[in-house]
Amino acid sequence: MRRLVLLAGVLMAAAACATPGYDYAARAAPNYAEALNYTDVAVGRFRGPAGDIAEAEFQAMINATELQGLRWFTVMDPMRPQGTYEGEVLITGFARETRFQRERRCGKYGGLFDCDRHVVVEMHCPKDIVNVAVRATLVDFDTGRAVFTSEHGGATEQEDCYDVAEYPDTDQSTGPFGDVIHETLPHWDAPIGMIANAVAAAIPAFRYDIAPYMTTLRAEIVDKPLVPEEAADPRFAAAVKATRRGEYIGACAQWQELAVTYPKAPGILHNLAACTEARGDLEKAHLLYAEAAEIARGIPLLKDKDAKPIFDALGRISRGRYDNRLIDQVRSPAGY
Repeated sequence: MRRLVLLAGVLMAAAACATPGYDYAARAAPNYAEALNYTDVAVGRFRGPAGDIAEAEFQAMINATELQGLRWFTVMDPMRPQGTYEGEVLITGFARETRFQRERRCGKYGGLFDCDRHVVVEMHCPKDIVNVAVRATLVDFDTGRAVFTSEHGGATEQEDCYDVAEYPDTDQSTGPFGDVIHETLPHWDAPIGMIANAVAAAIPAFRYDIAPYMTTLRAEIVDKPLVPEEAADPRFAAAVKATRRGEYIGACAQWQELAVTYPKAPGILHNLAACTEARGDLEKAHLLYAEAAEIARGIPLLKDKDAKPIFDALGRISRGRYDNRLIDQVRSPAGY
């Protein structure tokens, strides 16, 4: 099992934001953690309209699923996969919105680019909207047990405008007019092409259910001094400004120097932890965050909003370490 490290090369400071901090790439476990145990999977039948589209799109998603440049799923035995994804497609809505519009056109040309007579054309523009729900269940091959079931929606719309009347141009107003008419149509009348497009739009959301993925997290800093030592040293404000400008290296070097001078300043410790988190050392960052939080809890009359990044960081770093442990435990044939 090869341990995967965070991509330090994509570290970047987030500048000009309300809450400054350092953005970094991190691995995240899928929404259904048990899916990590199934790295050899197949796609079974999806019942319902455009079920064949759901099957094809789901298989294409599995084939393209990667984590840090490596394929996550690998077929070991086509006849005996660890699990099979199967499901169904449901039409959840078919509606039409009709709007009305007038536009000015040339009714008679006297020559190229020479209009002798203008007219006003009235148009009706119906827009059809189809909504679907795609439900997928991972079924264990050996036991037939449903490991998890997930559902995601997709939608597509199609608008066509057609002329219904033509009037002499008397400088009347053009553009939209009247109220939009809303209609609910029978689900069975939904065009199969639109259903297929809506199904294809729903499938990508399953990517976050079936396998780990890369995401961008922000290690937020404390931008207001929490203790007198931080307020009195101009380097604190300078490091905050450097962070806002996107000067990641300089800001983190400043937090390191300040932490040596003020080892019990909670804001400085937290901000050094943010740099450490963004570099990928979650264990060390967790220790620094915990120390900063313990000191902050002892500050009388500390405003919640000023200390919010400190306590938010503990939850974020705990989740990050947990996700990494889950992913690192997987013995994937693809190399994980």
